Amino acid sequence: MSDLLDNRQITHYQKALLIKPDNPQVHYKLGKIWEKLEQWEKASDCYLQVISLYRESSQIKDIFAKAYIQLIEIREKCPIDQAIRIYRKFVDKYPDFLIAHVGLGDLLTQQGNLAAAIFCYKNTSYQQLLGSHPEFVKNYWHPDNPRQPHFLIIGIGKGGTSSLYRYLGKHPQILPAIKKETFFFTENISQGLDWYLAHFPPIPKDADFLTGEATPWYLVSFDVEKQVAKLFPNIKIIILLRNPVFRSFSQYQMQRRLGKEHRSFSEVISSEMAAINKLSSLGNADGTYWQTEKGCLLFSLYVYFIEKWMAVFPREQFLILKSEDFYANPAVTLTQVFEFFGVPDYPLPEYPNYNPGSYNPISDNLRQRLADFFRPHNQKLEQYLGMKFNWN
Repeated sequence: MSDLLDNRQITHYQKALLIKPDNPQVHYKLGKIWEKLEQWEKASDCYLQVISLYRESSQIKDIFAKAYIQLIEIREKCPIDQAIRIYRKFVDKYPDFLIAHVGLGDLLTQQGNLAAAIFCYKNTSYQQLLGSHPEFVKNYWHPDNPRQPHFLIIGIGKGGTSSLYRYLGKHPQILPAIKKETFFFTENISQGLDWYLAHFPPIPKDADFLTGEATPWYLVSFDVEKQVAKLFPNIKIIILLRNPVFRSFSQYQMQRRLGKEHRSFSEVISSEMAAINKLSSLGNADGTYWQTEKGCLLFSLYVYFIEKWMAVFPREQFLILKSEDFYANPAVTLTQVFEFFGVPDYPLPEYPNYNPGSYNPISDNLRQRLADFFRPHNQKLEQYLGMKFNWN
């Protein structure tokens, strides 16, 4: 019965497209049916058609976003060889749609074809800079120039790192990587250094340009600081720190949206507080901890993670920023960052909020409970860094 209904809907939508072939909603609905039937390439063709229509008329932004999300989901559902065919078609049809190039590189990485993935990433970097920094490409680009990050934004997740990285990429001397987050030191280090460096543009040693990435979970991930120090001992490190009460709640809300957390926030708080009290070292949670917890509270105990990083890097290589100051006056924060990098100030005409969260506010009782829990750890952080955060 279900198959019969699907076939009827397919016929209905196909007839509708004969009458009005530029209807993105119908292409999208047809794609969803093909996806349900696991006809991945037919589904992707429908979603690509939505993207094509969006490029002709930006009035259909919402359905475009849905279509692109479905293409990502297809990539994760179908066999890898088929996913690569779909993304090659995507890239061939829209060679300037750089997110598709990155997706193809990721699929080739997943397949184990690292040489092809590296070539794909390098080509994406070139195409990206043609659009964002054409003068750099004209005067400095050469594929044999060294590729390496000059800075890392290592934290904290849900602290404003997406907006900060996007703003930095507007500076004429700061060249973005092809991804904000590479997850190299947490998930992809087995791919090798050449794979990682392919994410960055080649910059001549005597040219006054910088590049870097922002994987905000590096701060709290086990032994990442040692791996970074081994490969890039002189790298500059930025850490954005947000009021731990609201950062913890924001992470919880994100995990709820992703379907990774089903407990109430009150239950999460009680469970994780009990688990934290059992830890012998707050900077190193063992496997038992992660059987029940997601780190909403633990990742907000910043001082214990910062201590580990500052044990292998000197203090002058760090810039510690308060997220609330960044939210309130991004231009002032960016001036600090540019000074830290040694490049001229570069005010932007506007500072949009990238990757904003939207959810109901935390209750007063839970907020006070968390504030009391974090207070001694915040005081230790202020003493360690010699900074005032005034989160209490």
